[in-house]
Amino acid sequence: MTAEQLNMILAGAAVVALVVLALAALLAVLSLRRVTRDVSSLTRSLDQVAAALNEELPPTLKDLRATSANLARLSEEAPPRVERLDLLLDEADATIKSLRATVEEAENIVRGPAAAVDRAKRMAGSASRTLASGADRIRRGVEDRMGGS
Repeated sequence: MTAEQLNMILAGAAVVALVVLALAALLAVLSLRRVTRDVSSLTRSLDQVAAALNEELPPTLKDLRATSANLARLSEEAPPRVERLDLLLDEADATIKSLRATVEEAENIVRGPAAAVDRAKRMAGSASRTLASGADRIRRGVEDRMGGS
C-alpha cells in the first residue's frame, strides 16, 4: 500500500467522521429544539394554572372560612338545644306513663277485677318473654366470649 492510498483512506475516514459528527450535531439541535418547545408549552400551562389559582383561590378560601364560622356557631348552639330536647322527651315520657296509668285505672273501674286479672296475665307474659329473650342474649354473649377466648 502506498502513501497516496493511505492518505486517500484516511481522507475518506475523516470525511465519514465529519459526516457522522455533523449528523450527531443536527440530531442534538433538533432534540434541543423539541425540548425547548415542550418547556415553552409547559411554561404556558403553568401560567394558566397560576392565573386560575389567583382568580379562584381567594373566593374559595373566603367561602371555606365562612363555612367554618357557620359550623363553629352551630356547634356552640347545639348542646343547649339537645339538652332542651332531652328535657322535652323526658316530659313526654312521663306524660305517656301517667296517661297509661290513668287509662288502666279507668279500665279497672269500667271492666272490673276480671279485666285487671287478664291484663296482669298479659303483662306478666310479656315481661317473662322479655326476660327470657334478654337472658338468652346474655347466655349467647357469654358463650361467644367463652368460645372466643
